[in-house]
Parts: sequence; structure tokens; C-alpha cells
Amino acid sequence: MTAPAHPHRRCAPALALLTLLALTACGPRAESEPSASAVPSASTESSTGTEPSAGTAAQDMAGHDMADMDHGTMNHGGASQNAAPAVPANAAPLPLTVTDGRVVAVPPGVPDTSVFATLTNTGPDDVQLSGVSSPAATGGLLMITRTDPAGLTGMSAVDTLTVPAGGTLTLSDTGDHLMLSGLKAPLQEGERLSLTLTDTQGRALTLDLPVLKP
Repeated sequence: MTAPAHPHRRCAPALALLTLLALTACGPRAESEPSASAVPSASTESSTGTEPSAGTAAQDMAGHDMADMDHGTMNHGGASQNAAPAVPANAAPLPLTVTDGRVVAVPPGVPDTSVFATLTNTGPDDVQLSGVSSPAATGGLLMITRTDPAGLTGMSAVDTLTVPAGGTLTLSDTGDHLMLSGLKAPLQEGERLSLTLTDTQGRALTLDLPVLKP
């Protein structure tokens, strides 16, 4: 009579098969999973330049805003209405004579002043004044004074003032006049001020006028 197989011997082949299947199943998954070093970190992306960090983006935005502000500052002041016109060194003289010229004295804190005079054109053609400048101011304006049909009087800046051929242009506190803006120092009565008139043909006339109270 044959003795029955030992129960442990019958289970051994089955256990070996299960172990083999387990090793086979676990092996490929372990090989296919990427290692921790293969996963790109945030610092790796920043160093390669593919994606800026939050700090870099904030710095770039701040610099862009400052550039816009500046550009914005160099583009607004570029050809400003108050800018003093450039006078060529070899500019031909204007055919004008000046009488009763004066600059109005203003107290400290007042940035603008007016220039009055009588301009006489000794030439055969009209003179179109296009600018006024002075070392004592940052800019100059040509002003006209007009009264509207309602009786209201107001001043406004213009591109040119005309001195007719053989005639005169009176600059006064009640009519057309010149204005210096952005005074660099208060104007006191008794001192003298240099200023230059220019016309549309590039001609110039430099004046030395007294500062007087209005």
C-alpha cells in the first residue's frame, strides 16, 4: 500500500510558481517607473530659462513699468509747447527795433512772467515771430489776448505773432505779449534780463531788458 504524498511536498511546486509569477510581474513595473531624479524640479526649470520664477517675473514687470513711466517721461516732454526754441549760432538778425521793452518783476514762488515792448519792423516783409527764450526760464510762449462776443477777455498761446512790414506790434498787459515760464529764480526790480526772439525763417534778435514792477 502506497503512502499518501506529504502535504508540504504537494504545495512546493505551487509556491514556486506563485513566486515566479510575482517576480515577473514586479520586475517590469520597477523598470518602467521613473526615478525621483528623472522628474524635473522647479529649480531645474528656472535654471534652463523655460519658465521664469515668480521673483524674476515680478522684477521684469517692475522694470517694464519704470520704462513705461520714463518713456512715458521722455516721449510727454519731447516737443512741449513750453520748450524754449533752439537758436542757431549763425542765425541772421531780425529786422526789428525795440522800444519800451520791459520784463515784469514777480515775487518768489511765481513761476511765470510777462514781457512787454513795441516791436517795429524795418524790413520789406512781414516778420512771423515763432518763439521767445531766456537763460532765466525753462520755456517761453507767444500770447494773444482776445475778447469774445459775450465781452469775456482771455489769453491763449499761439504759434506765431506777426510784425507787419514797415509797421509795429505792441506787446502790452492788455493785448498780445510774450511770456517766460519756469523761472529759475525770482525776478527783482532793477535787474536786467536777456531774452531772444526767433522767427519762422530762423532769424534771431537778442534783447537786454530791465525788470520793472507792473
